[in-house]
Amino acid sequence: MSQIAQRTGIIWTPQDDIDLLAVSLDAADDADFLGMININQAARDWLDNKISLSDYCDILQMNGIPDPFELVDEFCEHTELIIRMGA
Repeated sequence: MSQIAQRTGIIWTPQDDIDLLAVSLDAADDADFLGMININQAARDWLDNKISLSDYCDILQMNGIPDPFELVDEFCEHTELIIRMGA
């Protein structure tokens, strides 16, 4: 089972893969808000094959995600679980 499914207790099948990668903030200053925009745009660009995985991880690190490969691994594991389960 993927880490996402373990945490939530469900095999979540989002309408758009971006929902597994996007970040949001409850309250933030301008710098945090811009970081969120950068992270979410990078996720969309990676999913659309506009940037490489390496570039995506670099953008995540530049915007405060200390271990971007952990996030990518969770995404890949959950996507593989969805495919295996035929959801």
